[in-house]
Amino acid sequence: MQQRLKERRIGEDEVKQVLTKPEWRFYDLRNGHQIVIGSRRKEGHYLIIAYDQEEEIIKVVTVIDVSKSLEKIIKRRLESKRWLNYES
Repeated sequence: MQQRLKERRIGEDEVKQVLTKPEWRFYDLRNGHQIVIGSRRKEGHYLIIAYDQEEEIIKVVTVIDVSKSLEKIIKRRLESKRWLNYES
């Protein structure tokens, strides 16, 4: 995972920040992952993080950096009923 983050120029600290204080939370009905989204230090960019949690252990499945398409992604996932708004 660290190698992929390095290749994508995403800091682990950014991932931790979004996991602990996301701006949006969803549940992916298709694959059962929790989804969090939060802003990056890079202006206009956001991280979409899919993860699983068992008790205190968080296993990050994927991290995606998006900019312009964020609103479209969220809208499509909600309209297709793939994602549900999620409150922990």
